[in-house]
Amino acid sequence: MVGGGNEGFTLVEAVVALTLSAVVVVLVSTVFLVQNRYYEIQVARSAAHDGARTMTEGMASELRSVAKGGVKVAESSRLVVRSPIVLAVVCAQTGSDEVAVQFDGGPSGIDTGEVTGFAVGDTITDDWSYYDGGSWSNIVQPSGTPASACAANGADTTGASGDFTELRQLASYHGSLPAVGQLLMLYREVEYTIEVSDMRPVALALFRSVGGGTPVESATGLDPSARFQYRTGGSSYANAVAGSGLWAIDAIRIVAEAREAPRTGGVDDVVYGWAVNVILRNGG
Repeated sequence: MVGGGNEGFTLVEAVVALTLSAVVVVLVSTVFLVQNRYYEIQVARSAAHDGARTMTEGMASELRSVAKGGVKVAESSRLVVRSPIVLAVVCAQTGSDEVAVQFDGGPSGIDTGEVTGFAVGDTITDDWSYYDGGSWSNIVQPSGTPASACAANGADTTGASGDFTELRQLASYHGSLPAVGQLLMLYREVEYTIEVSDMRPVALALFRSVGGGTPVESATGLDPSARFQYRTGGSSYANAVAGSGLWAIDAIRIVAEAREAPRTGGVDDVVYGWAVNVILRNGG
């Protein structure tokens, strides 16, 4: 007769089961950690990529519009340019130091507060004479009838009287009053700097300011190797250009290498190398 004893695991079976369970837990944990690390690296790579792209895309767009002679300061971590806001045509001389000009949209179509100077174009040499003190408040003539003055010279002002305005003191800056048909440029002075980030002090950032205003941080997470470089003909780039060499700059390289640390730590920083060459109309 067989007795009804209690059945169960032997000690050996229990040890084997615990060992297998431990192996499974270790494998699952390892897979999780590997996947988590991969995810964090991808997040860091994406952040570095976005930081570098943000730096170059906005700058490149603005730099491509810079006219001949428009680079004012060219250093490895500081770049100052005269960025065109609008081009205007002189359509009448309305006084000893006043001219009437026409440009699309007129004053209401631009941010007059950003005007930090004006330039007079030479139609023969394509050169520009820049006057940094000619802010909007210094050169605008609030009175007068510019549309009528231009109409008297043959300009079509029908339905577009708002496109005309009167500017003053141009001869005081330029030495002579711009002639009818001459091209003027209203521009903003834009400064780009690479310095320690306000948002992430362990990294560098790109700052942009207009007319000496408060710098705005526009791209964060830059590597210490981030810089500006300049070409003055040929194929080589210099880290800085000064004096008369500024007029010869025909390309700017934006080296926007970025660095991000994965949030889980324990792995190397992710570095994203990125550089863009911007061809300028400045040189020539």
